[in-house]
Amino acid sequence: MVRSPLMVVGSLMVLGICSGVYSCSPDYIECATIRTCIKRRYICNGRRDCSDSSDEDMCNGRRLGVFPSTTTTTTTTTTTTTTTPAPTPPPPNNVEESEALGQKFARTFNDTLHHPRCPKLYTSVGNKCLSLLYFVKVGWGEARALCSAISGELVRYPSASDGEFAALLKYLREIQMTTDFWVGGRYTKDTEAWAWLDDAPMDLGSPYWAVRHTDSCSSRQQESVQDGKPEDVAYWTNTSACYHYEQAPRRDSHELCAAVTFRHYFYISDENCLSVRSPLCEHVPSTAHDLTLASDP
Repeated sequence: MVRSPLMVVGSLMVLGICSGVYSCSPDYIECATIRTCIKRRYICNGRRDCSDSSDEDMCNGRRLGVFPSTTTTTTTTTTTTTTTPAPTPPPPNNVEESEALGQKFARTFNDTLHHPRCPKLYTSVGNKCLSLLYFVKVGWGEARALCSAISGELVRYPSASDGEFAALLKYLREIQMTTDFWVGGRYTKDTEAWAWLDDAPMDLGSPYWAVRHTDSCSSRQQESVQDGKPEDVAYWTNTSACYHYEQAPRRDSHELCAAVTFRHYFYISDENCLSVRSPLCEHVPSTAHDLTLASDP
């Protein structure tokens, strides 16, 4: 069916695409060639409600007809940005890292476990041949057994006057050691006192024991002169001063084994015997050969 330009315009007006001067109320639409308004629901209902039949002429089987129109095609250009993933870094060279650690270990080993006048695995500290097995972490009993396996014993310092303990402190600080070590002292329940492994009593306090802060307050027990007077310093410390620091093993403690620790500047402290630290062994000469090695300058 060929439609005239007039009919096409009229159809567009019915669709509400074009509009004349005359206007209809909402829900109504104007016929194509006459100023008549009909309800929108009457369009394409099979009856001619417009006298010019424009409400039905535009229909085909009760559907709106398709009329030629000018179509503007908009082309949208989509830009896709492709992100190239960063290259995966190569895995670390564990061989070189391990070799560097080995070289560092060798230097420390040579400084701590070798000396011409001491047996193998021992170095000279003061007048003692000591083995600082800093790479081993065991409990106190295991440390003692390990020392025995290399012809030694956990180190003892029964006398402060010989300067051996001071030599140990100086040596550990010079080599910048940070490892904690077990030494040959423990609390014995038989005597209820601290003793070295040869049962010699351990001096508590200076110059061996670490100073620690305590929550409880205690006095400093000093001998006072007979009939001490208030101006006497010893009398004053015993009767009026309160201290929150002590230089001795902790009282009523379960830490019954002696160690020298980095956090206490390598002064002796009482520690849990089952905690892990490194053995600090002293060589114990047992043969003429060992005696010769220990006495050579």
